[in-house]
Amino acid sequence: MSADQAFEFEGVATPSEAADTLARIAEGIRARSLSLTAGDEEITIFPDGHLMVQIGAKRTKANGTIDIGVAWRHPRV
Repeated sequence: MSADQAFEFEGVATPSEAADTLARIAEGIRARSLSLTAGDEEITIFPDGHLMVQIGAKRTKANGTIDIGVAWRHPRV
């Protein structure tokens, strides 16, 4: 396994665009290979085995948020 890598993206999207992005992420998880790219940043991850899925939602008078997390352990080599 190579050195640790990290990738973050934040942007503005319509509900349809956000749903399309989440659908592409879901396809990558299903395929067990997901490449994420923004500008010159890129990472490819390989979700496999049992995944830990965390979903949180919050609504206030001013806004709403949905936080989604997916984690897994790499097999020991």
